[in-house]
Amino acid sequence: MLEAQFQKIGLNDNEREVYLAILRAGKITHERVSRATGVNRTTVYSIAEKLKKLGLISEDLGAKVSYLSSEGAEALSRMFEKEEGRLHEQKKTAEEIARELQHMTKGENYSVPKIKFVEEDDLNGYLYKRYGAWVQSGANYDSTWWGFEDHSFTEKYGTFIDWCWKQEPGNLQVRFFTNQADVEKEMSKKYRNRFIKPLAEENSFDSCFWVCGDYIIMVRSRERPHYLVEIYDTVLARNQRQLFKSLWDASK
Repeated sequence: MLEAQFQKIGLNDNEREVYLAILRAGKITHERVSRATGVNRTTVYSIAEKLKKLGLISEDLGAKVSYLSSEGAEALSRMFEKEEGRLHEQKKTAEEIARELQHMTKGENYSVPKIKFVEEDDLNGYLYKRYGAWVQSGANYDSTWWGFEDHSFTEKYGTFIDWCWKQEPGNLQVRFFTNQADVEKEMSKKYRNRFIKPLAEENSFDSCFWVCGDYIIMVRSRERPHYLVEIYDTVLARNQRQLFKSLWDASK
């Protein structure tokens, strides 16, 4: 019966017999343990070292002949306390590391940018496909699209713009700088939450740059081939959003 139980706590047959011999004797030499158990003396020395590390026995080296002493049967119940303490500390450390890693992956300083390039053949479909994700991301902040709108996009993709405003709740706002163009003024008259500030003619730009939540979208539609670049980056988007907001507030 005890054989199986000793094996469960990590002691093989020889180790069990050596331990029991020391326990029965209370204090005994390596040689006498070897004679009592039939385990050769070299193996007894090796086993004794293991039992000492487990806290089951101690060794008296003060005399000419060293003696092995039992720490009592209760030492068996204590043999894993040190290991449990070490494991507990390791668990606490692992939990602390896990919390830090969670903070890192969620923290803005560790955002991983994702970049998508869309060619002209797929551009129109991509606008419709991704619009919901852009709006949802923007809703996590101020529900405002910031940036610059090239009037060529409004001219060539006006159907998409009209479709967008039909989808949206009333809290969505667009605040775009634009070129001096009648098409931009007419589009803003159609939708009360589409605010524009035309730039001076000498500051004309020829591509769109939108900041929508954690997304930055750039669209080139002035000349062919048209294309779109989508960047998902929390930090970069936040910086650009703050930049456009500051420019908007500072402009007349």
